[in-house]
Amino acid sequence: MRLAVAGVLVATTLCCASGSSAILGTTLAYSSELHAAEIYTMGANGKGVVRVTHDAAADRWPTLSPDGTTIAFTRKSGGMWSIFTMRTDGSGLTNITQAAGLPYGFDGYPDWSPDGKTLAFSANASPGGPLDIMLYDVASRTARDLTPDAAVDLRPRFSPDGTRIAYAAGGDQALDVYVIRTDGSGRTRLTTAPGWQFEPTWSPDGTRIAFTEYPNQTSDIAVMNADGANQRNITHTPASNDTQATWTSAGIAFRSDRSGVDGIYLMNPDGTGVHRLSAARAYDEDPNWTRDGKRIIFTSGRNATSGISVTNYAGGATQQLTKGAWFDTDPSWSPNARQIAFARSPSRSRSDILVMRADGSRQKNLTHGVGVNWGPAWSPDGTKIAFVRSLQFGAQIWTMRPDGTDQRLLTKTGSWNDHPTWSPDGNKLAYSAVRGGRTNLYALDLRTGKERRLTSGPNVDRSPAWSPDGGTIAYTAQRLDSTVTDIWTVPAAGGRGRPMTSSANANSAPAWSADGQRLAFVKDEFYGHDHDVYVITTGGGEETPELTAPWPEDTPSWRPR
Repeated sequence: MRLAVAGVLVATTLCCASGSSAILGTTLAYSSELHAAEIYTMGANGKGVVRVTHDAAADRWPTLSPDGTTIAFTRKSGGMWSIFTMRTDGSGLTNITQAAGLPYGFDGYPDWSPDGKTLAFSANASPGGPLDIMLYDVASRTARDLTPDAAVDLRPRFSPDGTRIAYAAGGDQALDVYVIRTDGSGRTRLTTAPGWQFEPTWSPDGTRIAFTEYPNQTSDIAVMNADGANQRNITHTPASNDTQATWTSAGIAFRSDRSGVDGIYLMNPDGTGVHRLSAARAYDEDPNWTRDGKRIIFTSGRNATSGISVTNYAGGATQQLTKGAWFDTDPSWSPNARQIAFARSPSRSRSDILVMRADGSRQKNLTHGVGVNWGPAWSPDGTKIAFVRSLQFGAQIWTMRPDGTDQRLLTKTGSWNDHPTWSPDGNKLAYSAVRGGRTNLYALDLRTGKERRLTSGPNVDRSPAWSPDGGTIAYTAQRLDSTVTDIWTVPAAGGRGRPMTSSANANSAPAWSADGQRLAFVKDEFYGHDHDVYVITTGGGEETPELTAPWPEDTPSWRPR
């Protein structure tokens, strides 16, 4: 099923729309994030940044061959993540996953052997099976499964002498660092603490291993001897996340969000001398040293943009309606399907609500920089747009006319109210709100001004979406015993919620089809760090990929009848 859907979508044409839209029937509008993960290199001092790829598709986890001529990386293609190699000038692109005869699934985290003859990476060795560590012989174009077990095996890294591989293994609730010889013998578990210890990288002399650990709710970089002894945390950042370490004679480079924007940092092996290599506002990740320690190859979204796209469910052409140096998200159809409201953010400090015709023409800014605005939702009669506005502190729901006039504050209880959704009769608004430290769903009766709580459990409840028949509200919930979110439903009158999905990946942003029979939602793929739009029938059943473009998709919205 997944292959069939992917094949249909890959065959569609992506173009910039002009004139009147010919898209009819059941159609999804959504946000497409382009150039979200491109490959770059920079010097050991963060200078001399060079862009290697210019592809709208996502490219991740690059690693340079020891002789400096070939880059191995992972690219999203045909609805799956595959291993590719190419020369440093972009020529000679080779699909390693295809050459190795591996099944449809996820392949990622490549690493070169020190002699450049072998690639190690994680892959589904069998259809639907767990991720194993594969060793691919470049000359013979053959692969063998190094870890044919039931565990999920991630992010292999060759030791400097090429005889061993460090990797992480486990499942959803726990990952530990292991070492194994390249002939498959001597598998040894090095970490045993609860939670995740993963993303290992060897010291240049092979005597130590740095890795990512979660001592609390955030991640740190730790170091241990190559036999697992003397484990110690070297970054100690309870307020931020440090991950993806890579080690060479120049020091340990790693990814961190400590400045508010994820970037690449450098430190000494004892954790001292930490400083940012990435530009202050550049979003960089997946660093990997070249063997000589002179350059870092990495993934960056520094040139990412997002636009509003529409795709016909029956297989019609995909159209990109907006395109520019900004992030367009949160599309919302007008009841007559002639207009789309959406949020546009040209910078981190600004986001406005705009409207446009359904063909992308006549775009008009309705909020003009007053506060930070997002989450537009049309009233059923088309006379109002509800939206979220943040003015210095907190967030409240406002309404305005479709031409931007008559902007009025609607919610006044609590400091944070967002994700508005209208009842089909237009008499109520449901939204997510923080009250007493808990995040639950509430409904406001617009006739009486009375607010009613819809969910009351310990879950974190967000992103409500009212069903077309008015009887049910779909929403995103995160249980206290889970690290991911799922799609739930609750009666519109309030009561006990029930899960619609149960996933190892985070599901969010539910949207009802016009007939009320399907829910579109966003799945945040754990392995690919990517967003895809999925669909599930409201009666339950299999989660089916609806959109599998080679770039992230987000915030779906069904076209009204």
